[in-house]
Amino acid sequence: MAELVRIRPRLRDALIRRRTISLDLPEFAIQALWHRTEIANEGATSDEERVSFNDVAEWYLLSPLSVKDMPELEQAVPGFTAALTAWLFQATYSPPE
Repeated sequence: MAELVRIRPRLRDALIRRRTISLDLPEFAIQALWHRTEIANEGATSDEERVSFNDVAEWYLLSPLSVKDMPELEQAVPGFTAALTAWLFQATYSPPE
């Protein structure tokens, strides 16, 4: 069987490192993201439950990606699949209490 994805920790780690960039967005897009942030935070009782504007913007940028996009992105950006998997795990996993 062909190897479809090989986890590449060094490449993954380089890709999950964060950096700040500047985006030029129309005001309505910024206001929509702020609104989504407010909705996501309704009922949050602690800072741990709250999401930031950046969290919402990040999710909107990455959530349209699907499994069918992975081979192309992995070829263009080696380590992409491992980085996205790590990001999804961090963004959605809540350890048992």
